[in-house]
Amino acid sequence: MRARILSLACIGLLAACGSSEEVFIGELTASVVYGDDDRREVFNHPSDDLRRIAQESILALIPSSRINREPSGNYSLLAFTLKDQQGLCEDELFANQPVAASCSAVLIGDDLVLTAGHCISPQRPCETFSYVFNYHLDGPNQLALIRDEDVYSCDRVVLQSDPVDDGLTPDFSIIRLDRPVEGAHAAVSIRPATPFSEGDPISMIGFGSGLPAKIDSGAAVADARADRGDFYVVNLDAFEGHSGSATFDAQNRLTGILIGGRVPDYVPSPGEGCDRVNVFDDSEAGEIVHNIAPIVAALCDEGVGTEDLCEPDACDGSPCGFPSVPGPSGGGGVAADGSGCSATTGVPGSNAGWAILLVSFAVLRIRRTAA
Repeated sequence: MRARILSLACIGLLAACGSSEEVFIGELTASVVYGDDDRREVFNHPSDDLRRIAQESILALIPSSRINREPSGNYSLLAFTLKDQQGLCEDELFANQPVAASCSAVLIGDDLVLTAGHCISPQRPCETFSYVFNYHLDGPNQLALIRDEDVYSCDRVVLQSDPVDDGLTPDFSIIRLDRPVEGAHAAVSIRPATPFSEGDPISMIGFGSGLPAKIDSGAAVADARADRGDFYVVNLDAFEGHSGSATFDAQNRLTGILIGGRVPDYVPSPGEGCDRVNVFDDSEAGEIVHNIAPIVAALCDEGVGTEDLCEPDACDGSPCGFPSVPGPSGGGGVAADGSGCSATTGVPGSNAGWAILLVSFAVLRIRRTAA
């Protein structure tokens, strides 16, 4: 059994009864907890490549009112602990870590950041956030230091697309930062516009529940939707705040961003007077990843992408993106350029596969609101 919960909505930072916000910088007051959950801290994940990506390319959307530059030049965070934020039992994973991020994002160009479309709204415009690298643990009980080269602001939204009617995609925002990234930061490598197969391994890096970044490399594709190319379904350990989290294939190339999944994240524990993670079985996969290929295609069509992304051989000798046409869901569909996508057993395209997917979406209780 693995914890897998809705990742769609940006989290709100609401006070729990009797709790108070704390200032977090550097050392934490409680030990790191590990268990059967597939999320791992950045500093002790076994993959050198995923640790590097987490440090170089992953950003947290943190409300600017919750991050402050100290006289030392380092930044502190004003946040509740996860335990106080969610009313969790004392022994829940990461209970004493700060809850500072509202959404997750990934660097795709020198000054271009990709996140979920619903993370940015008229109520929460891009200018209200700081775009922060290095929000992770770099040792037991130790937050990595956040410096000037890790903190950026929004210059403008260069491209945003929201789903229409009952569709799930498109749902992405591409933000231009106030300056090109500095220091050791770098854009991710992007997967060619090729379909997945069921069972293909998927990893994710993001800020579920607003926590410091975690790496989940224990998931697999459950429904590839290979004949449509708009999104695919996985069994990632995903929470609110994971919206916009970067997902990666076995070669650690960006495959898309998380946009949705199951609710609720936490449920009351009978007899304990506190909440625990809501656990689903792996067979109940329900997390939704927006495919990167139509996002790249839209970016290049608008003429705001980097030349590297838009060249026909930009991704390992193949195109990085392709446009899509409507499918039965009202969302994106088959690659318009005939890129070789074809229906596979058990995915939409057969009546049985489409019916199963419709039922699964009905129980997901999809939400697209930012707190």
